Amino acid sequence: MINLSNDQSIIVKAPLEQAIQVLASAGSGKTRVLAERVRYIIENTRKDRVIALTFTNKAAEEMKTRLEDLKEIEDRCWIATIHTVAQRILDQYGHTIGLPSELHIYERDQDREIIFLQSLRENGIDIDAFLDVVDERIKKDREGKIQERLRQFSIVKRELLNEQEIKKKYKDNENFWSVFQAYQNSLIESGGIDFDDILVYAHKILLEQSWCGDIYRAQYSHVCVDEAQDLNKAQYEFVKALCGEEITSVLMVGDPNQMIYGFNGSSYDYLCKRFIEDFHPVQYELKENFRSSKAVIQLANKLKHGSQMASSFVLDGRSEIIELKDEDAEALWICEKIHELIQEKTNPEIEKEISLDKIAVIARNQFVFHSLEKCLKGGKHQFPYSLKKSERYVEPSSLFGKVLDLAVRLRLNTKDWVDGKKLCSTLNIDTPKMWGSEDLLSIFAENARNSNILFPNTQADVLVAVQNLDLDQPNILKLCHIFISSIEELGAIEGLKYSNELERSLQELQAFKECWTTFKSKGLGESLAAFRNAIALGQLADDFNLSGLTLSTVHNIKGLEKDIIFLMGMCEGVFPDYRACKEQKLEEEQNTAFVAVTRSKRWIYITYPKQRRMPWGETKVQKPSRFVQKMQK
Repeated sequence: MINLSNDQSIIVKAPLEQAIQVLASAGSGKTRVLAERVRYIIENTRKDRVIALTFTNKAAEEMKTRLEDLKEIEDRCWIATIHTVAQRILDQYGHTIGLPSELHIYERDQDREIIFLQSLRENGIDIDAFLDVVDERIKKDREGKIQERLRQFSIVKRELLNEQEIKKKYKDNENFWSVFQAYQNSLIESGGIDFDDILVYAHKILLEQSWCGDIYRAQYSHVCVDEAQDLNKAQYEFVKALCGEEITSVLMVGDPNQMIYGFNGSSYDYLCKRFIEDFHPVQYELKENFRSSKAVIQLANKLKHGSQMASSFVLDGRSEIIELKDEDAEALWICEKIHELIQEKTNPEIEKEISLDKIAVIARNQFVFHSLEKCLKGGKHQFPYSLKKSERYVEPSSLFGKVLDLAVRLRLNTKDWVDGKKLCSTLNIDTPKMWGSEDLLSIFAENARNSNILFPNTQADVLVAVQNLDLDQPNILKLCHIFISSIEELGAIEGLKYSNELERSLQELQAFKECWTTFKSKGLGESLAAFRNAIALGQLADDFNLSGLTLSTVHNIKGLEKDIIFLMGMCEGVFPDYRACKEQKLEEEQNTAFVAVTRSKRWIYITYPKQRRMPWGETKVQKPSRFVQKMQK
């Protein structure tokens, strides 16, 4: 076991049969405690198995790395996101509540919109009238209204509302329940579910088919939950149903001050109130920050009074708050400062040499980076950088990449008219009158050969190749090698005219191949369906490039720390976000600022411009963020 503080050790070695709540502030070793608790359980029991639940696939990978020296880790510990565990339950037992086999996950917002509009049409509802769009000039507002209705559907699912609760919550909309039901039916009829449904249906299985839960409870005796302050109702109730009455060894670790996913229905009440009411845990608190310097801890405590305690050996660190003329001046200052730090080379407070991979620039949203990216690419000091993104799958942009992606989706679910219509549009061919034919891709291939598209035979060939894949043991590597050669041959003939398209096709095919390699190396399954679901669940997202400078929004950098942090764009209306008007939203924004500050291990530089350019060209005077004002007191 690695070195633990006395407080950490008490938690790790607590009696195994009891529930435990740990409120752990930033830098206090929360993830270390959870990982070492898992180690303690496995090393001090003969056969007990553990489920460790995380919020991101990256966090799951990190925990596996921490425990990779444990011989029995693969056999006795399942480390995964909550959605991954729920998806496994759907795959195994979805049929018990009438779900079709091989469920397709519609993870893209655009697909949900298409299904929603189709559900309205099938129920004879005039779409424009339903969306209150009567004036041709304001039809552009329809998109926003559709998104708002889908957002409401997500709320219904995340809060696990029943029919009566839905009708009460949306009492001003008489048709809400029937429209919601129509949307759900359209999803199932197309052989799919949306991302929110994963937890809804898995929870339903555990409640209605108790024997399914019994199977899991017979295998696992302990459940550990990381980042429990970010649980929403569906997630908490799923964990509770998974534990049932049998699993009492439940560890929940989190920090109420770092609850920043309120837009997903998250609330620290599930960690701080419901967990206590339902599981009666022994409660512990970790406040000593072992990660950050005194300068960083001082700023964090100004945002969240008394939340942090400096350990006895903590370094002094650096903190600066700088006002700049405008966004361009802010970007230039950051680039100049990074250059200055790199030139400094070494410092007793920074381990080894000061380099770009030890630095991150954080902002409330990605639009703040616009001026900085221009400066990083074309300014006096040009640095390699990477923008840290979410784990969501990035859709292909080349014609070949689109055809391959959509063909795989349709091969798995021939009733998937949503992706089927997209594929027909991409291939510039007619849509079939009926969906569900097993040889649909072969039919599309014949039509594509005569279509007015780029490289019709190549597009047709990939359709045939996907049609011929063995669903249980698909030879993806062979498919990739064939078409890498095919596209390279096209490049030799047509490269001058279509170089960009062919280059992007190769890049996306290579990315598809790497996804498959990652899927196999992680032992996530064998079948094409398992591969597709792993993509939808974000399990195959590219490992973030840790070389070079990191740019990230606060929400995407959660769980990552750097020696040196730049927090930019700290203006009122940007951070906190202008939409945060209510007290609860402002508290969450303050939590987000707290998370941003505590990503720094040693030095932090906070900047804001006195004026900003609006998208329409006007220059607007800015006020420093209220959080900056708090930290300056």
